[in-house]
Amino acid sequence: MGILVRAFCAAAAVVLVLLVGTAPAQAEPIMHRTAVAAGEATPTNGSFSIRFPVAFNDIEIRADDPSAPTLVVRMLSGINGEGLRFSATETPLPEQPLPIDGFMEAARKRPGASVSDIDHKQKDGIEIQSFSLTDAKGGTYFRLIRAKATQYMLVVQFPEASRQQAAGMKDDFFGSFEIKRP
Repeated sequence: MGILVRAFCAAAAVVLVLLVGTAPAQAEPIMHRTAVAAGEATPTNGSFSIRFPVAFNDIEIRADDPSAPTLVVRMLSGINGEGLRFSATETPLPEQPLPIDGFMEAARKRPGASVSDIDHKQKDGIEIQSFSLTDAKGGTYFRLIRAKATQYMLVVQFPEASRQQAAGMKDDFFGSFEIKRP
């Protein structure tokens, strides 16, 4: 398994823990497509589309737990030569999801991390929270979108040297997101 897939699996596990509150019993990664050319992207069996500015992988994590329904996380993720990583994730929400700002609050508690540019809005049954995270390694722009029983997470992660480039690309990336089916 490649290093990018392992990194995805670790990130997906963190998302699962933050959304569900516990780690799944067993998580199985499935690589659907690799090195897909930049452009319009929809994850395999996913409910959204987004315009990816870099080549990306289409990955799915299936978390099987005998005491609960199978949890499926769909993710598109890619990185360019300057270290800008783009990802878009679709995760079903549990019946009693944690508040949308729970992820931001957990990120804020990391040593040396600071959160800024917080924006939270609700409209037509969709809740959106955006924020920026800065730490010693660089920064990350986040947008979380909750619609019905699904959460989408859009991420632009970058080394400090690429902050200006990331800032110039995040609005197009975030703005191209579209829910195709609820």
